[in-house]
Amino acid sequence: MKLPLIFSVVALYAVFINQASAQLSSDVVIDKKGSTVIISGTVPSDLSSVEIRIQSSRNDHISKISDVSPLKPASFVSTPSVRNKEIYYPIVDVKLQPGMSGNLVLSGVPTTTYVNQHINKSEIKLSSVVNIASEQLSFWENAVCLVPVSIVPKQFYLSFNMPVVHGNIRRQFDLLSNQWSGTIEVYDNNKLLASHSIGQETSLSTEFNQQGDLLSPDNLLNSIHESLAYTLRSQEKNPSSPFFGGLNLFYDYDAATYRSNYWIWGWGPSVSLLLEANKRVEISKRFPAGKLKLTADQIGKASLSFIVKDKSHPSFDVPVSRWNRNLSFNTGFEERISVADAQFLSGWAWIPLYKEFGDTNYLKAAKDLTLATARLSKEYGVIPQDYYQELNKWSEHILDESGFGMEGLAELYSVTKDVKDLEIGRTYFEAIRNKLQRPDGLWERGWNRTTGVMPAIYVTRGMGWAMEGLIAADRAMPDTGYLDKANTMAEFLMKWQHSDGSFSFNADKPVSEVGIGDKATALWSLLFYRLYNRTHNPRHLLAARKALNWCVKNKYYGSDIEGRGAIVCVSPASAVGYREWFRVSCTYTSAFFGLAALEELKLQNLSK
Repeated sequence: MKLPLIFSVVALYAVFINQASAQLSSDVVIDKKGSTVIISGTVPSDLSSVEIRIQSSRNDHISKISDVSPLKPASFVSTPSVRNKEIYYPIVDVKLQPGMSGNLVLSGVPTTTYVNQHINKSEIKLSSVVNIASEQLSFWENAVCLVPVSIVPKQFYLSFNMPVVHGNIRRQFDLLSNQWSGTIEVYDNNKLLASHSIGQETSLSTEFNQQGDLLSPDNLLNSIHESLAYTLRSQEKNPSSPFFGGLNLFYDYDAATYRSNYWIWGWGPSVSLLLEANKRVEISKRFPAGKLKLTADQIGKASLSFIVKDKSHPSFDVPVSRWNRNLSFNTGFEERISVADAQFLSGWAWIPLYKEFGDTNYLKAAKDLTLATARLSKEYGVIPQDYYQELNKWSEHILDESGFGMEGLAELYSVTKDVKDLEIGRTYFEAIRNKLQRPDGLWERGWNRTTGVMPAIYVTRGMGWAMEGLIAADRAMPDTGYLDKANTMAEFLMKWQHSDGSFSFNADKPVSEVGIGDKATALWSLLFYRLYNRTHNPRHLLAARKALNWCVKNKYYGSDIEGRGAIVCVSPASAVGYREWFRVSCTYTSAFFGLAALEELKLQNLSK
């Protein structure tokens, strides 16, 4: 008997610490209702303004790039990092208003300070209290680079001045999460007038019932709904941000914050999930009318704004891929532009959005990108993995993940049916495959123009990116041998798949050593469904369902409502480049899961 997904929902009663405002030299009431805070009351009538300070409990401990997770295996050796500087990540979980500023109180005066330097190029005034204007702040994660490492943060709070009219004050602001706790204080020239501490108003605790068929329609529909809700919460909602409308790629459960809104290529799969889920009434009706399509379009439009439009730039017509966190750079960031990443984004976002809305801006971006791909293929043969903006040069290497760029090329051809687009795709993909494919059917990890082959280390996700390219190539060029190559690679992955459906981060190594590849497991579930649709091999369907079953079973339904419904990763690449072995979820993991679940629902409908 198939049982529906059952959640035990426990609404915990409101907890307010010091509900009545502390009575100092004023009569101020600070009232929190949901995500809205209202400050009102009276203060001494001779004051013209007061200062409001907002201290979130999320900043009681400010995370940093060198943090070491207690879940890190003793046997795992991290890559040494440059330690003449440190990057701290204060959190803004309040909707910023004009006049607000962030204040980072330090143990001393640093010699260098940068704040969100990937987008703010000026240094901050050196002081023991770093004052950050609201337009320089991001919602949720902020990055503050400090030199030397001996200078450490003691406190981070938001502040703004409030006018006093005949002794009366009133101001309203919004929080970014109902799940907020902290302290709000009123000051007159550093003299405390009122203090109010707020505990978490509500906390949602859920227990996942693992009995019954986890892949039943009801279970899958509920699980897809939760993945979509998590995606919507992950959207960048700061209108002052250049990433406005895009996505925070990660949610960090240990620091209780969204992270990496600047990982642009990774937004693509979420767009496809939003559009595909919207086609199923059982899912779309759970959200406000048009919400899923609107969000997909907002993400897509945000990504278009990062296309390099300087005709003299080597990456002309290619969008910025991401900003890598790198302590060897002065600011702690490096900008990278990647044709492979861009074609991945085009395939998962731009072409699906063009098909859905008919917006020719998306089609033009995909066509321009493909012409840039042709230009760079002619110039380099094998297009380098990345353009390094700060170094003004292309990388010397490619990685197996370059294969996933075929996704965009195949999708563009599906729309244009232009043999020129097909030939550009074939040339691009064959150049990569010829360098990386081994006689046994697996791919090497990469290839360097100077040193040659970078031997395979069996990163399961990287092999998935190669498989994505093979399946996309077969879709565009059927009966040309790509499906056979995909079948060969699939045999290795089915051998490496664990009995519970998951994969290790490195497919050939034990979980105890390298952790589970959550991103890889969700990705391979979708890839095996796609492969099954072309091969009708029941073993491929079994592998897809095993991986999907693991994903459903391992979704998070704990007390942190911001991370609810996502799949938690604990691995060497939890947040790709930092936060290794911390508990982190990823929006494209949820997207691949959701797309795989939709494939399963299609098969179940066909079998009825």
